[in-house]
Amino acid sequence: MTTTPVRLTIRRAQAADIEQLSTLLTDAFLISPVGDWLIPDVGVRRKVYLPYFEIFVRHGLDHGIVDVTDDLTGVAIWQPRTDSAPPDDYDERLAGATGWWVEQFRALDHTLDQHHPRGVFHHYLAFLGVLPGEQSRGVGSALLRHHHAVLDAEGVPAYLEASLARSRDLYLRHAYQQRGVFHLPDDGPPLWPMWRNPSVHQVSAQKNDSRS
Repeated sequence: MTTTPVRLTIRRAQAADIEQLSTLLTDAFLISPVGDWLIPDVGVRRKVYLPYFEIFVRHGLDHGIVDVTDDLTGVAIWQPRTDSAPPDDYDERLAGATGWWVEQFRALDHTLDQHHPRGVFHHYLAFLGVLPGEQSRGVGSALLRHHHAVLDAEGVPAYLEASLARSRDLYLRHAYQQRGVFHLPDDGPPLWPMWRNPSVHQVSAQKNDSRS
């Protein structure tokens, strides 16, 4: 079944969006192999995810770039960085949000950090979330294209970890290259690290425009 793509306007998120975006990310990531690995009980997982994702929405608003669709059906949180840069007071806030499950989340963070590229400035796509009922309608692709245009104009690469095979395939269609695969501890699910170089055509065009 083919779903008709939606027309979207993309804007920067605002502080007034925090609660709705935390809920959006919770619903978008609630059912997944990583979620099963973090917290087996879905009901408990949802209660934990709400304050957990709020940490990253707030951090993105303060220190990164949070793009949203105008109808708040999709969100992308980008972190411009060279090396690891956790949110302020992250460990304390993580413990407060996740409680009994904090060691699982720390293991997730440690594993991601081990595989994160070092020494090269890039934009890290921490989360790309779309409401379950709006998926496969081009919302994620629209958010990607919006920010990739900025990255291409500035000559900046991007990095992310795909947590599902279908999301990996989406990123491959947007010029990301897969960099192997790694697994979360204790026979956890796979994650696919992916890197995108800026479009040479777009970078060249930007340079030519600046010279004219």
